[in-house]
Amino acid sequence: MIKQWVRSLANPVKSPPFDDLQPTVEWQVNGHCNYDCSYCIQSKKSRVGFPDEDTVRAIVGEFAKLPGQWEIKMSGGEPFAFKGFINLVIPQLVERTPHRISTLTNFSAPLSVLERFCKLTGDRLNITSASLHPEFTEVDEFVEKAIAYRELRSTYNPHSSFVVNVVLVPGHVKHHLAYREKIESSGFRYFPQLMKIKGGVYPYANEEKQLIEQITGASHDPHVVNRAPNYQGLHCEAGAWYFTVDRDGQAWTCRTGKRFVDVSDDGRMGNLVEGTFELRSAGGKCPYPICPCTVPANRGIVRLKDRVHKQHNPIPDDVSLVQIQSGDRDGN
Repeated sequence: MIKQWVRSLANPVKSPPFDDLQPTVEWQVNGHCNYDCSYCIQSKKSRVGFPDEDTVRAIVGEFAKLPGQWEIKMSGGEPFAFKGFINLVIPQLVERTPHRISTLTNFSAPLSVLERFCKLTGDRLNITSASLHPEFTEVDEFVEKAIAYRELRSTYNPHSSFVVNVVLVPGHVKHHLAYREKIESSGFRYFPQLMKIKGGVYPYANEEKQLIEQITGASHDPHVVNRAPNYQGLHCEAGAWYFTVDRDGQAWTCRTGKRFVDVSDDGRMGNLVEGTFELRSAGGKCPYPICPCTVPANRGIVRLKDRVHKQHNPIPDDVSLVQIQSGDRDGN
């Protein structure tokens, strides 16, 4: 006991530099998805594959070494389309780490599987971000399952939260007023996202821009809407207290860092499976002109109090010159 105490004094636990910062990992657990949405930002060639057991165990082993308690937010592909998600990934995280668990899912898993997920995660479940895809499910059916899932969470995960995120698909924006009404009247949080393309944000027609402002209340709050804003020049703790991991264990400072190759810092942080992963000692100024995901903003990774209005990306009249190739799903 004395030796452990002395060791702890010599190696104090590293703490976040800001009280409102929630250390977070976004883990793309697998590539395969059981949906094929026409507006998916992931290329079809990336929507394949599952990690093997050794890969999962190695990644979780590195998560176990992270200082303090982090949030591990998992996506795919579709994580529930991977049998190992319930049978291996979740048990490993619960047994081997102290971290909180969140997931981004298309919510297509059977209710029996969702119940097992709730039982396994217990008080460790933080956020379920469920994506509504009207191409594959009716909103009434989706909400009915969400109500049943709410009952499960009230039993097994009473302190967890639930959000419905949905892409404002060009040509279909007019339907979202009804979607929002149905979702919010059922007691759920509705979180719209502007559609991302290779050039940045989709150039919506003027009439749809007006509808988007009505749907979002003209808000630029990342807790309310995902506009894929510009945080370039703001202080960001990505790499130190936030990073992304792909299904092979490769780590990046953030989603945009994975895609940009024309900046001096390309965002690579090593590989959790190969033993080359290393957290950075501190954050710095964001070098990128787009942040396609709201997680860094909503977890205090990006220091938004320093932001000025002009740094918001408006809905463009034509495609932005920001040349990224999106490859990860977005969510709150």
